[in-house]
Amino acid sequence: MKLSHKLCGAALVAAAGLALALPNATKAVEDPKTGTGHIAFTSDTSGVPTITDPGSSDGTQITDPSMVNPGDFGMIFVTPLEFGEHSVAGIGSQTTWNAELFAANKGNADEFDVQNFVSFQDFREAADHQYTLQAEVSEQFKTGTGVLLTGATIQYNNMWLSNNGGAAELDPAGVTTSAVTLAGDTGEKQTFIDNPAGGAGKGYGQFELNFGTASDATGAESVVLEIPVTTAKKGDYTAVITWTLASVN
Repeated sequence: MKLSHKLCGAALVAAAGLALALPNATKAVEDPKTGTGHIAFTSDTSGVPTITDPGSSDGTQITDPSMVNPGDFGMIFVTPLEFGEHSVAGIGSQTTWNAELFAANKGNADEFDVQNFVSFQDFREAADHQYTLQAEVSEQFKTGTGVLLTGATIQYNNMWLSNNGGAAELDPAGVTTSAVTLAGDTGEKQTFIDNPAGGAGKGYGQFELNFGTASDATGAESVVLEIPVTTAKKGDYTAVITWTLASVN
């Protein structure tokens, strides 16, 4: 019995010594307080957007009375297509005509030729910028008296994007690399750009879709009007080509 008491007493002393050796467990004191971070980007919707010469780094601006401010999303400008005046003599021997280069700033001291192009922008406050850019001949070539160029088509070639100073990483995806033909008799829309969802910001900014380049031969041969031999007759013909930037989301 004495041995048992001694063993118990020794165990109690050992336990007490272990407790004294361990540090006191204390609860950490936390006192959080939040701060803020801020940055803002704005778009100026008070005037017509600035378009600089696509494909040039000299910053030359293009002005035209038909340019508009679409707000955060829409079309800014479409160059008019001029296929020229031609004699009806021997007209059956030719069925295609190239659109001339566009005379930018026409009549001003800084007038210059540039390839035909269309300009659009997307500055919407959104995480995704899914959209399509389509075109159609909404009114077939016709005279003031209603005579039609039946079967006439317009083909667009050598397409490339300029982003008016923005980062190339923001260029929309889904730009067609093949020729696109608009048929005036059907008025059917054709897609030039199909910027997909989930593009990590692609398609955000101001862009020009160009047809060829003015500095080489492609600029003067990238938009082509084709008219059937039996259709072209004397007359002054005008068509309407409608470009639409449409949000998909």
